[in-house]
Amino acid sequence: MRRSFLDFSRVNTEKLFEKRLSVLISILLILTILLIGRLYFLQVISYEHFETLSETNRIKHIQIPPRRGIIYDRNNMVLADNSSLYSVEINIKEATNIKKIITAVDEEIGLTKEEINIFFKKKSKYSHHNVVTLKNNLSDAEIAKILSIRYKYDGLDVTASLLRRYPYEKITNHVIGNVGYIDKKDLSKLNKKKYKGSKYIGKTGIEKYYENILHGEPGSKHVEINARGRQVRDIDEKRPSPGQDIHLTLDVELQKYMYSMLSDYVGSSVVMNPKNGEILGMVSVPSINPNRKLWKFSVNNDEEIKKLKSPMFNRSINGLYSPGSTIKPIVALNGIQNKIMDPEKEYYAGPYYQLPNSSRRYRDWKEEGHGMVNMQKAIIQSCDVYFYMLADRLGIDKIENFFEYFSFGEKTGIDMPYESFGVLPSKEWKNKNIGDKWTKGDTVITGIGQGYFLTTPIQLAYATSIIANKGEIFIPKLNKNLKIKKNNKIKEREFFLKNNINSDDWEMITEAMFKVVNQKNGTAYWTTKNKKNNIAGKTGTVQVYSLSQKTNEREKDNIPDHLKDHSLYIGFAPKENPEIVIATIIENAGSGSKYAAPISNKIINYYLDEIRERY
Repeated sequence: MRRSFLDFSRVNTEKLFEKRLSVLISILLILTILLIGRLYFLQVISYEHFETLSETNRIKHIQIPPRRGIIYDRNNMVLADNSSLYSVEINIKEATNIKKIITAVDEEIGLTKEEINIFFKKKSKYSHHNVVTLKNNLSDAEIAKILSIRYKYDGLDVTASLLRRYPYEKITNHVIGNVGYIDKKDLSKLNKKKYKGSKYIGKTGIEKYYENILHGEPGSKHVEINARGRQVRDIDEKRPSPGQDIHLTLDVELQKYMYSMLSDYVGSSVVMNPKNGEILGMVSVPSINPNRKLWKFSVNNDEEIKKLKSPMFNRSINGLYSPGSTIKPIVALNGIQNKIMDPEKEYYAGPYYQLPNSSRRYRDWKEEGHGMVNMQKAIIQSCDVYFYMLADRLGIDKIENFFEYFSFGEKTGIDMPYESFGVLPSKEWKNKNIGDKWTKGDTVITGIGQGYFLTTPIQLAYATSIIANKGEIFIPKLNKNLKIKKNNKIKEREFFLKNNINSDDWEMITEAMFKVVNQKNGTAYWTTKNKKNNIAGKTGTVQVYSLSQKTNEREKDNIPDHLKDHSLYIGFAPKENPEIVIATIIENAGSGSKYAAPISNKIINYYLDEIRERY
């Protein structure tokens, strides 16, 4: 019997179905095996790896910044320490709506427009920080209010930290310096691991120079957090290592007295122990209270700063001034060393000095001149004409070479950042910086410390200590425990000054400086009323504008303050065995004998009468 077409069709369909079913079952079997294998891989083989990832989601690693080292004066008085600070902060990565958080905080504790503006400036400038401070120095009531709403806003928190505090405020500001918020420029130079949890870094002064030892080593801890990122409990902790404490050479009582004497002026005074280079006092005025800026965290927009004349500027190590007549004792030594002028011989010093074939008159400060003077009398009465003559005969090359022994035109090496070099003029210097040739007129005015010659107060104090020591050199320092070794250059200079200049010549110079203060015709005699402690010194008056060839008048009542002379003085005491050296510069005040000299000599007497006994 023949099969019908329908029977064949049915058979083929059944075979096709069975074939397809077998393929489907095979695919399902393979997928099942793969799924089981994947589960085995995840649950068994990779268990430890994924358990770690899971722990990371609930365990948070937190860097703990170290306590910053404390700064003391020589008598263990605290000059910089740390105070507790509570702040409201926003984690800008966790916060979903920063403006909403700020509004909520404002409603609870009140925010000023300045605080809000500063927050957004810091958010932009310090974007490398996840956490940005909104308000500092919270009271207990403010802390409670913020904690009561913290649960509502992701990223909002109250944190406790240590903030730098400066007990003596303006008085020690320029020496100690200050810390500031770490910015992108700082971060590019820092060890990121060491500073990851830190907000502040030394910006100026001792705080910056000794940043590496003051900062300390950070610690860390692991904490458990919940789904909203809140800390639940501490798991483990590695405590940070605090920064090292530093003891300075400063005497804060002397510093306070110096500041009281200069607070009404603009300028600087530096007091140094010539026996070892220790800086006993260093004041720059005007100054500001560093605590005020730190606690406000303002961005250099404080009204006090705007009113004052560069109060952030450290005039002691950065201020550049013509040294004026304070360098005449060194010029005199140079003349003796090079046998240019017999120190005992008298020369006529009229009202002015003229170079051959020149109509230019280089005037003396004394309108009628000084008449017949020798070297010692020229120092005592600060006779300009005598030193014009001496400088002209020496020539700029001998002047430059000799001043190098006193380290003018270079850093003293004091342990402070940003120290200025000053300017020791020379033919090469003028050609390079002015683009012109040196002239004899340049040499003449260099001889009285004017023209291109520029120094800092610390350089003047350093040079004065070399005179007081009759050639022995000690580099200035502020860290009492700092050991400074004299390099070969210093040793060579010291050898020259002590061996090539005999003791009689040193004595002639120091005796002349003694008579500046203690003899009736000395420029500091009448303004230094209390003649004690055998003070030796030298006044200086620096013009800040050129005088007309037709007049010698410097001080007029109608001269604007910014055109008045700078007042300078260098000194040391006691003359025979100096224990203190001082250099003072007061800007736009008037003559050195009237202002800088009496102030400086009062400081010297205060130190020797009141402070020295405690050491």
